[in-house]
Amino acid sequence: MIRAVPRLAALLLATVAVPSPSRAAPPAAEAGVKWEQTVEMQMAGFSMPARTSTVCVPSSGLAEPPSAGPEDGKCKVTDVRNDGRTMRWSMTCDGDEKMSGEGEIVQGKDGYDGKMTVRGSHGEMLMKMRGRRLGGACDAGEVKRTVAALQAQGEARTAQACREAAQAVSLPMFGGAAAPCKDPADRKLLCERAATREGVKALSVQPATVTRDLGALCGKDLATLQAGACAAAGREESGAARGGAADDLLAFIGSDCPSETRAIAQRECAGRTYTDLSTRYRSFCTAYAGDLLDKGKKPAPATPKPEDAAQEAAKKAVKGLLPW
Repeated sequence: MIRAVPRLAALLLATVAVPSPSRAAPPAAEAGVKWEQTVEMQMAGFSMPARTSTVCVPSSGLAEPPSAGPEDGKCKVTDVRNDGRTMRWSMTCDGDEKMSGEGEIVQGKDGYDGKMTVRGSHGEMLMKMRGRRLGGACDAGEVKRTVAALQAQGEARTAQACREAAQAVSLPMFGGAAAPCKDPADRKLLCERAATREGVKALSVQPATVTRDLGALCGKDLATLQAGACAAAGREESGAARGGAADDLLAFIGSDCPSETRAIAQRECAGRTYTDLSTRYRSFCTAYAGDLLDKGKKPAPATPKPEDAAQEAAKKAVKGLLPW
């Protein structure tokens, strides 16, 4: 538990005693006064060294509670109550470190004292805050503008990452309650891509624990999407100009579409020698024949025995196809 305290404390100390930014556009400038603030933290008998810093407090005083965690949108201050010189509030944080707590600050003419109690998975933490007025003009809106800009940058990066994840059919960015990608447009793109050959190939290498979210996301599971993409690929292949290049199309069918593979093999491979095969299907038929032979093999017995029925069937299926 002691090792967890510094990390949890760092989360809370990240922006403490800086007014939380609202979602509205921050002011261009706000008259402020320089204050010195000191924060101490205690948890389970462990005390972190006090941290002192200089902040810019609005000239009118603190109208909002201090932030209670990193400015990443996961910590929220609620139920703010101002009673004369005393301000009280509640807070919650989601994410990897789920927390909740209450805070209180009593403001004076030239200083303030406060405390905040926070509860998380590692126990309860007490944060003590005190400040004193240093004097000197400053811009109290600068921090808000900086935080708002960082939030906007973070949201833009997340939006870009979600678009790229949808294009690449990367399900971990979308599946589950904690997934960051929630935009319906990104989900629509993901599902459209999932129904294509490229999407099915991308999904086929992702763990089953991930692809099981497909039904909830797109209304179709991987098997259904694969069947649709294979049927479309089969139609495309049957209508393709004979003699044209079809490496990608045939490679997809051969690796992901058993029914379509058998149909093409029966049509283009059966009864032909290697030299009789067209250039278009030579690699496809060779790979198909190799797969049949592999499936017909069994571990070598300790003593020689006649070839089993599976081996014989495999050889008959590819008889005349290979030159060896």
